[in-house]
Amino acid sequence: MVNQLGFASGPDRHCLASSRFAALVNATYLIMTPAVVPDLDIDTNRVRLNRYRHVLHETMRVFAGWLPRIARFELKCEAGRTIWENSLHVNALYLRLREIQSPAFQAPADPALLRLTAELIHAPDEQGLARAYYGVVAPSLIAALENHETATFPNSDLPSVRALRHILLDLRAEQERVRPLLAEAEEAGRVTARAHTWENHITRLLAAAGGIAGEEKRGDDPAACPAGLEFTPPREAARDERFTTLGADLAAMPAEDEHAAHTEEEFERYSTEVLAAETVAVVIYHVRGMPWEFQLDAARHLYDEIRHALMGYEWMRRRGKDPFRSPQYTHILKWRCQFPPAVQYCLLTMGNEVHAFPYRHRRVEAHQRAGDRLSEQFVRYDIADETQHVRFGHRWLPELLKQSGDPRGVEEFTADCLRVWDQEYRTGRLTLNVE
Repeated sequence: MVNQLGFASGPDRHCLASSRFAALVNATYLIMTPAVVPDLDIDTNRVRLNRYRHVLHETMRVFAGWLPRIARFELKCEAGRTIWENSLHVNALYLRLREIQSPAFQAPADPALLRLTAELIHAPDEQGLARAYYGVVAPSLIAALENHETATFPNSDLPSVRALRHILLDLRAEQERVRPLLAEAEEAGRVTARAHTWENHITRLLAAAGGIAGEEKRGDDPAACPAGLEFTPPREAARDERFTTLGADLAAMPAEDEHAAHTEEEFERYSTEVLAAETVAVVIYHVRGMPWEFQLDAARHLYDEIRHALMGYEWMRRRGKDPFRSPQYTHILKWRCQFPPAVQYCLLTMGNEVHAFPYRHRRVEAHQRAGDRLSEQFVRYDIADETQHVRFGHRWLPELLKQSGDPRGVEEFTADCLRVWDQEYRTGRLTLNVE
């Protein structure tokens, strides 16, 4: 008998309750059949999780170093998203690893894997890097995670399983987005012989490491690849051939009471915020000793700026305008790159971002008066992001100063940076040293 609440009553209550509980447990907690026995012990588990973490972590820095150098706009945006999503994946693995090993971050004890991640940055060009990572490394990582998910103990190691499933969701979606970009580049003739040679080299390095998990039969350690080039951190921002105006100076915007003209310029400038992402990328690449939480925040900051640029592109395309014809202020990155990373970060967070709020709030009100909900919402999301970026600046500038050995206090340092920002950036009279 079953009562009105759906629970068994009378003589059947124990039998029905027991069977329902068993079904619930099997559905919820992934009870394995007796024939399926997990074989991934905890020691192997932590080694493999740490290998995945290492690959994702090092790739963040590789793409941060390359971001300004990548010219193709779609690939640049995808690289920025990879940095951010990899940071989320590293953090998920960090949270799990700190529960089963100490310290959580450890260099893998596999020279072949270390060589793979160390050499990845020396790709001959952006297509070589893209094909090596998205076409070789990422698929091996996906295969390793898929195997790990079913090989480990489903209950005892559920925290790992959950992390792996979320990482797989992002990595599979990334493959779907990137596959057409790689195919289009091949069809357009932008993939050089050197890029293919590099892709093959990374494939051999991966085989020598036994795959990302290290569990496959290992190949021979390959010789140095002649297609590789010693990586030099970029000091200038690359743009592809669709951009028609490079190195433009910031012109005066139409008056704010000329709403239509001013709004068009407002969102055209949003479309150039890739420059801010490239600045954060330069900082990430150059500061290796910062706490993990800084890297996580900076990766988010970086991709926020990519999203702001895409917001500008969306706004312009909705109105039939070509965002690739927008002036590109690429000399701003060259100007910032003359300064140490802490100064670059301060110029961006305490200069550009702190001082933008009064203007942004006026723009929200102007778009509300004009009944332009899309523009209003875009700017309000931007304000939310920039508020967080300023918090990042306040949180991490003291740590950046400590790491750099700068003797100034934060207030003095910030005031000195803002004098440079006010005298050069706001006036447009950027001093570029000739090397």
